[in-house]
Amino acid sequence: MRIYIILTIAFSLFAFGGTKAPENDPSALWQQSETLSIQLGVRDKNALSESYTAVFSAENKEFGIVYEAKIKVAKDDWGFVLFPQDFPPGVKDGNYIWKCTVNGKKISSGTFKFADSQRTLTMPKK
Repeated sequence: MRIYIILTIAFSLFAFGGTKAPENDPSALWQQSETLSIQLGVRDKNALSESYTAVFSAENKEFGIVYEAKIKVAKDDWGFVLFPQDFPPGVKDGNYIWKCTVNGKKISSGTFKFADSQRTLTMPKK
């Protein structure tokens, strides 16, 4: 019985010990992702609802345009939206007043400034 256990351990080490990919694996392909955005979020800390729909609206004070994004949130999870990615296209630069409503009741609000010209990324040279 001992020989069976020793052979099983030896085989396992041999079979599974070399499964790590080499450091310079030519088949590895890395991708990069970056974004600059404004994250708005809410959470039902007491988890009183099984789930809820959070409606985020952001009003451009200068143009009077209101943009809206909706998300479904479970229990006490955080519900996040990204501005401008999760809102309709055509967002303009400017100062914004935002609020979040659940079942028609305002639960959170604030202000932010959005300027697309400030969203510049520099990618590394290859």
